Amino acid sequence: MLGRCRYFAKQQLKWVPFLGWGLWAMGMPLISRNWDKDQIELDRVFSGPKSGWPICKSLFKTLPGEADMNFTVGLISYSEATRFTPQKYLETVQWCKANNKTVPKFTLYPRTKGFVATVKELRKGSSVKAIYDLTIAYAHGQQFFEAPSMWETLAEPRLDHDRRFHVHVKRFDIEEMAGLSDAELGRWLEERWMEKGRTLDMMSRSLQAGHTWDHLSGHK
Repeated sequence: MLGRCRYFAKQQLKWVPFLGWGLWAMGMPLISRNWDKDQIELDRVFSGPKSGWPICKSLFKTLPGEADMNFTVGLISYSEATRFTPQKYLETVQWCKANNKTVPKFTLYPRTKGFVATVKELRKGSSVKAIYDLTIAYAHGQQFFEAPSMWETLAEPRLDHDRRFHVHVKRFDIEEMAGLSDAELGRWLEERWMEKGRTLDMMSRSLQAGHTWDHLSGHK
């Protein structure tokens, strides 16, 4: 699955040796957050699922008997566009209050412009058939959203002894997006983020009450 995914990544990463070269060679969409530039990049990216991801097709054409191979590719977008930090959350709260938006819980507010552009293109005769909404939660003991350090990840053979990890997945047919305006698509994404906040709040309260997450739908 991971080998068949494309991720939106920061354009600056292309200058990182080896990592950046790999992102470019694999056809990852590299975003600058400048819409005029990003729109050109998105046009390049959208030609992939519409024509079979040219870089992948050229690779398989070099393999005997695989000239006509087609396979499903996932396009992964992190709509918050940046890491969650206390300062960034404070800025999110201030922005929401100034723009009469609902303040999210445990998340930043999603950036809708890229999502809207992506759905508008990919709902028009592409190989993409569905949108998967993933909500990820983790905890260390009773501490919600406490991740292991890099050293702990490498040094501890069994992180699951006192850590929990949960992925909640919802699937939406991309046909459901047909006919929706830009504003409606934006609201759809915003509603998903409010739902994420409610899910994460419920999981946090469940953790504080001493309950496991095993009963949750979609437990991983």
